[in-house]
Amino acid sequence: MKEGYLTFWGGVGKSGGVQVLFGKGRQAVLFDFGVEHSGLLFPKQLTLYEPVGATPGRELRQFLLGGMTAPLLELYDPGHIKGLDSGKVRRVWGDCEFPGYEQIGLFVSHMHTDHIAVLPYVHPGIPVYMNYDAHSLFRGLVAGGHSPDTKARIHACDDLSVIDFGEFTMQIIEMDHNATGAAGIILDDGTHKIAYTGDWRRHGKHPDRIDRFIELCRSRPIDLLITEGTRLPSDPADVPAYQMKEDEPLSRYSEILGEAAGLVYLQMSPRDLERMANMISIAVGKERKIAMEASHAVIWHTANREGLRILEGHPALDAEIFIIDATVAKGMIVPYPTVSLEEIAERKSEFVYFFKFPDLAHMIELETLGDLQEQSHFIQSDYSVKPDHPDVAKFLKTFGITGHSLSNGGHAHPEAISDMIERIAPRAVITLHTRYPESQNTRGIPAYFPKKGETVSVASILAASVNAGNG
Repeated sequence: MKEGYLTFWGGVGKSGGVQVLFGKGRQAVLFDFGVEHSGLLFPKQLTLYEPVGATPGRELRQFLLGGMTAPLLELYDPGHIKGLDSGKVRRVWGDCEFPGYEQIGLFVSHMHTDHIAVLPYVHPGIPVYMNYDAHSLFRGLVAGGHSPDTKARIHACDDLSVIDFGEFTMQIIEMDHNATGAAGIILDDGTHKIAYTGDWRRHGKHPDRIDRFIELCRSRPIDLLITEGTRLPSDPADVPAYQMKEDEPLSRYSEILGEAAGLVYLQMSPRDLERMANMISIAVGKERKIAMEASHAVIWHTANREGLRILEGHPALDAEIFIIDATVAKGMIVPYPTVSLEEIAERKSEFVYFFKFPDLAHMIELETLGDLQEQSHFIQSDYSVKPDHPDVAKFLKTFGITGHSLSNGGHAHPEAISDMIERIAPRAVITLHTRYPESQNTRGIPAYFPKKGETVSVASILAASVNAGNG
């Protein structure tokens, strides 16, 4: 009888960068395709301050030779490999032999860079599966310059759709995370059933999706659960504080808008389009106009033009949006009228500026021009650069701007993970996307701790977990 195997190339003992290959017979599927936060390199993002990134044009070679992505050259566009020898790539992994499959698909759980960094380099013949709204967001990220495009064949999938690989099936299930379109999967090879959560949270806007995922898993039932554990602490006794539910930062944002006499700078991730929509609507309700950094505006416009389902009928779609002209790159086509820094400075109390960290210099003009210099407010809402960042803090202090952090995070609390494990009751659990998988309380469910580069059968994982007496 054919066995199902898992190979772990990323996300093991690290935050981000999950790359796990499941294969049986001639077919396989890889989930996800990012790069770990703590690797040698991290893909450049417009929201981060000068990260150590790969050399332009040589990214894939450096990811492969740095042991940062799966060493199967058939996964990649030959144009990006540029004659790289497979033996040199295998040497990085200790000359290990890895399984070979005739057909490999790719599942992308969501659009955070640590899960899609390698997507632009995928072989054109590889089918890529993702949730419908994740695809809409990806088209926005490409249009806005936040991600290179891919030549791979993307399949935008409906919620609960099932893909038949022949040797196994994969069901795509919408989850809740602070990236629009996040999804998990359930794999069924006829012998074993494996559930992978992707990144998720219980305290977000859609806890019902998490409950549904749990019930779908219970109805199978699941043999192996693979979950993220980003918020796990090094010491199991050091339990992180519970995060706010999604309505709380939105409520506080509304209060700040009601109190603010000057300009409101809003620094938030353009990958969370549902929060962006809600913040646009709240601002309009407070009689504030919307000004956006150009790439954020292009992401918003393109994702919705692509048919973003989560925002169908949302009032934010009718909001009037202006683009800050100083953020428009040469040759960039923008979907909304522009407004100058000078115009906003004269009418600061009328605007919320959806702001991007690299544009801090705009504050110099916005806070010194204009006749009435009412106090401005700066809001960070789950953005990678916080108000206490030295550069941000310096500007806030110089211009007397009040800073606020309205964040609740995109990752599950350790207790929420324990609750999911207990309710699903798999035969074994693997916690990835964390530095401290051993600190997870599995509530009696046996745990397996894979090593990076390890290939192991599902049957062996289940047997090893039970024999180890982790329960």
